[in-house]
Amino acid sequence: MYRWLCLCAIIASSFFTHAAGKEISIGLEPYFTPRLLISSFQPLRDAVQTSLGQPVVLLTAPDYRQFVRRMEAQEFDIVVIGPHTARYAEQLAAYVPTLIGRSKLIGLVVVQREGSIRQVSELGEVTVAMPDPLTATAMLGEEWLRKQSLKPALRYYDFHNAAAMAVIRNDAQAAIVNKTAFANMPADIRDKLRVLAETRTLPHMVVLISTRLEAATRKRYADTLANFVNSREHGESFAGKIGFAGADPVKEGELNQVEPFVVELKRRLKAE
Repeated sequence: MYRWLCLCAIIASSFFTHAAGKEISIGLEPYFTPRLLISSFQPLRDAVQTSLGQPVVLLTAPDYRQFVRRMEAQEFDIVVIGPHTARYAEQLAAYVPTLIGRSKLIGLVVVQREGSIRQVSELGEVTVAMPDPLTATAMLGEEWLRKQSLKPALRYYDFHNAAAMAVIRNDAQAAIVNKTAFANMPADIRDKLRVLAETRTLPHMVVLISTRLEAATRKRYADTLANFVNSREHGESFAGKIGFAGADPVKEGELNQVEPFVVELKRRLKAE
């Protein structure tokens, strides 16, 4: 049976019989290529699987749009995604925002380390690479360019690391990528790039849980995720690596500040 980008090897390390419980599916926003994304979240998967005694599978999608559509179809029990899409999922896909990372989402404007671009003003006549236009990072980047009165040619890529690589390959002269994603790129990419500027910040990663699950089950899943992410022994390095830096329960109204990005997300989804 077809299992889009599931990377079945991720469940081979531990064997669970059917009696051990229903498989838990965790959907991951496709901000990296699938192999890098899945490997980044492997510690979380292992900890949740051990704690709950149920098999856990990590899922993603080939691009952001397909991920949103699969989220709308409730194909995941748990979703880890950016703030504006989290709010969208709360409104239209019957998910409950449960945990929010303590770190902030910020876009980095990067150029070639040894390249000729030294000032922001030089970006007006060049090509700037962006992640998928549906992402909060792309929207933050576009907002930043408008505030600088810059109108470069924009070229969008499915993943943050692909946008960064476009600069190295001279397909673009600059890129705007998520700070956390940049920190997790291989050293041979980061070492060839230099941060020229930063966008403003937004809330970062949000964990949502499907309302198809009973309230007690949702609480058990949320508590398990929070215990791992906030654990000094196991979760600290993982959480910082993927942009949580610890996680707290989502407060009522906490995602209201991203509403303009939700409106734009809906517009772009409709336009595609």
